[in-house]
Amino acid sequence: MLDKAKKGLTAAQRAAGQVYDEAKDRAEGAYEIGRNSVDGVYEGVRDKVTEEPAKTLTSWCSWCGTYGDHVLSVKRTVGRSTYVCQNCELNTIRCRHCKNMAKAASKTEDSEPSENKKSRIAKLLKDNWNHELCAEHDGSIPNFERAHDKIRELGEFRRLMEPKSRNLYGLAKNASMIVGGVAAVGTGAAVVAPGIAAALGSAGILGAASTGTAISSLSGAALTSASLSAIGPAGLSIITATGAGLGGRAGFGIANSYLKDIPDYDFFYRRAPVKDSGHRIVVVNGFMTEEDKDGHDWCEGLEGYSEDSGLWYLSWESKTLLKLGKTFSGTGGHWLSGSVAAKAAGLASKQVAKRLSFVTNALTVSELASNPWHSAMLNAEKAGTLLAEAISRTEGQTFTLMGHSLGARVVFFALLALATKDPEKRFVDKVILMGGAVGRTDVESWDSAASAVSEGIYNCYSNRDRVLQLLYQGANAGLSKPAGLGPASCSYDSVRNIDFSDLIDGHNAWKPNLKEVLARLQVN
Repeated sequence: MLDKAKKGLTAAQRAAGQVYDEAKDRAEGAYEIGRNSVDGVYEGVRDKVTEEPAKTLTSWCSWCGTYGDHVLSVKRTVGRSTYVCQNCELNTIRCRHCKNMAKAASKTEDSEPSENKKSRIAKLLKDNWNHELCAEHDGSIPNFERAHDKIRELGEFRRLMEPKSRNLYGLAKNASMIVGGVAAVGTGAAVVAPGIAAALGSAGILGAASTGTAISSLSGAALTSASLSAIGPAGLSIITATGAGLGGRAGFGIANSYLKDIPDYDFFYRRAPVKDSGHRIVVVNGFMTEEDKDGHDWCEGLEGYSEDSGLWYLSWESKTLLKLGKTFSGTGGHWLSGSVAAKAAGLASKQVAKRLSFVTNALTVSELASNPWHSAMLNAEKAGTLLAEAISRTEGQTFTLMGHSLGARVVFFALLALATKDPEKRFVDKVILMGGAVGRTDVESWDSAASAVSEGIYNCYSNRDRVLQLLYQGANAGLSKPAGLGPASCSYDSVRNIDFSDLIDGHNAWKPNLKEVLARLQVN
């Protein structure tokens, strides 16, 4: 028994020794690999430390989007050195992935403490934040080289906006977005300057109440720079602030950002001109059904109208517009029963659904985000900015713009953006708005829109439009009266208000009666 135990112990010792030797060999191998890796890293760091940064780099600037010289400003032995773009005079730093220049901190030293405690952190990050990637690789601009390119036809717009480089930032952080240290919901905030976004948010405003985007004076779950206000009309604010931003670097970046929010945005050619006059008609839908999602209803109504003009159909937010179209498929004024009215108001807000009255109750952010009608109204503003960007890049053409319902809203915001261009250069001859889902009482906005049109704006309305009465006014808490229900207020004689209440008995009755509408307007 004792001998057997000794033999077992010897075998166990031998096995343990074998395991120890194998472990030792593996440990030594791992140590060798680790040491070699550390040596490699050390060599790389030593090379970078000893490498002398170039005094001048010639590359693309993520601030101004121009190709030029960047002069060394702050030399660093560890980390990236800071340069100054000779075109815009802003600080730049080498992109981590390519030879383009990323945005560097706006100040080389820490910012002085702000008196306003709420803005201290945002200001500190804004002033001292070096971007890792250039504008191409963080997805904020598709292609440096094409930022100022022109197109021959609207159909080329999507191809113009195709990214040259992979969006590395989007891959790394696709759930949320940090812009200059300010978090923002939705990709539409990608180019929003932190100061503008914060100002919009702190005011609790989604645009001007009179144009139909403000929702009361939001309290409780008030909108902030980290909420929906950052993706509303902020792009338009930036275009206005930059003057002639359309057709250049600013408009290019905003369009690139907004296309991420409206991925199905595109132009489709529906009719070639008999004899090309250089004029184009662009039609934009509001609510849609399966029968009109390709724009053929516009084609039928425009048969024989301005045959020397090419016809483009703008597709945007198709799924949402189809969803709304199925909910409000009637054409007559009698179809909106009490139960459907409650459903219509329910799309606008829970409070209005309960009371069926136009009260100024605040909506929460979650209600706004999940509300298809209000979401479509916000995206209509972005779609309008995109339309303005496409038109401003199209050479040698003039345009007639026609929009129904939310499509009229798209057209209206396109005019507001185009109004920031050179007033001597007007791209749009005339505009026809039918059942417009945009406010009519803001004289300043309508004056601005009118200034972008050479001939005139025709606001076609009907006081029998129950959808606008309940849905639009309910969604805006009664703060905005839609142009589709009555005359728009404007200082310009070029804005003409035409009452079609005798002909149009419902929100979806415009396109079936398009031929007669155009005949009354006497435009060609």
